[in-house]
Amino acid sequence: MTSTTRPTIRLLGAALLLLALLVPTTAVSADQAATVTRGTFTTLAGGGDLGYDIVGHATMVRSPATATTRVRVHVSGLEPDATYGVHVHAAGCDSTPPGGGHYQHEVGGAVDAINEIWPTITTNAAGVGMGQAVHDHVARADARAVVIHWPDNPAVRLACLDLS
Repeated sequence: MTSTTRPTIRLLGAALLLLALLVPTTAVSADQAATVTRGTFTTLAGGGDLGYDIVGHATMVRSPATATTRVRVHVSGLEPDATYGVHVHAAGCDSTPPGGGHYQHEVGGAVDAINEIWPTITTNAAGVGMGQAVHDHVARADARAVVIHWPDNPAVRLACLDLS
């Protein structure tokens, strides 16, 4: 190592130490780590009867560190240029009806996109759609499924996935 290299290395080391001292760090404890659940959609009888063959997935990230819940949905096999109601539900896809009722942050509260989780999707010309919902609370464990509803009659459930 040359004599000019040593001062450069010392200067670089000092700069890294200073940077480490100045940049705030946030430790996340195990109880604050994000919980990620996901699943793959299954076309339900109601969707199959209408001729749908829905393929897709959803991911839910529950993050206590930021007190948020984020749900992302990606699907294909839907009608082109249409908007579909998509909701997080409080039961599994094997329940009757599939997914049970809508998950609510405040149980018995308002039926809206604030109290419930609605990652509504609008499809493109190929029938592919993506949706996202972000909420300022951490969803409980009873946020168990994601259901896609038929736009013409929201009581008809086209597809469901279990979050696991």
